[in-house]
Amino acid sequence: MKVTPDAYWKDVEATRTFNAGYRRAKIGQPTDRGQWGMTPPTSNAYYNPLLNEIVFPAGILQPPAFNMQAVDAVNYGSIGVVIGHEISHGFDDQGAQFDSTGRLNNWWTAADLESFHTRTACVARQFDGYFIEPGIHHNGKLVLGESIGDLAGAKIAFLAFKKSQEGKPPAPTIDGFTPEQQFFIAWGQFRGDAIRPETQRRMMQSDPHPIGKYRVIGPLSNLPEFQQAFSCKAGTTMVRAKEDRCEVW
Repeated sequence: MKVTPDAYWKDVEATRTFNAGYRRAKIGQPTDRGQWGMTPPTSNAYYNPLLNEIVFPAGILQPPAFNMQAVDAVNYGSIGVVIGHEISHGFDDQGAQFDSTGRLNNWWTAADLESFHTRTACVARQFDGYFIEPGIHHNGKLVLGESIGDLAGAKIAFLAFKKSQEGKPPAPTIDGFTPEQQFFIAWGQFRGDAIRPETQRRMMQSDPHPIGKYRVIGPLSNLPEFQQAFSCKAGTTMVRAKEDRCEVW
């Protein structure tokens, strides 16, 4: 593929032609299970149900997602939730349709599948109620997979953090925040962002990811552990009533 610094249009043509040829050459060939869908410096991660694999490029293994100098609570609350999120994608509304070999195959019992759909419907309803401005809100079904991943990821990462502390001296309180509070704050700091209103409107229509604000508020408001960590009273914004609380995994 020939690329030159002074011919943008030709570079675009060359790139697209190369990629099309690359994909065509794979037809009829064995599946390459070692190929990544992201470059090493990409700050992201993904689960691929067709290969039943999770990939964490080197780019995400740096602050604020992961920091060798940070305390355990912070790393579990950031990269730990991301890891749990990607694992949970294997059991979200889409990943759950594939079996362990990556084949589209219903491996559920009828009772389990019905229970799963009931639980995921709770998450969809929750995100239907998140508005970015009057009249414009998330489509709960569109963001369901990512929201299941965030909810399950936060829960499993918190359990993993508590498990990691067994047999160790108590983790330190830092700047007045307990280890449990540090965990949840880390998730908020990792997901925190600033998005233009125009971009948020576009995301409502086509992006399977909720905006960062609701990726923090949404899952954590379902967790009794968050309520306990910050001593939130029943009925406050970040405490969903027990009958409305969503739990998938």
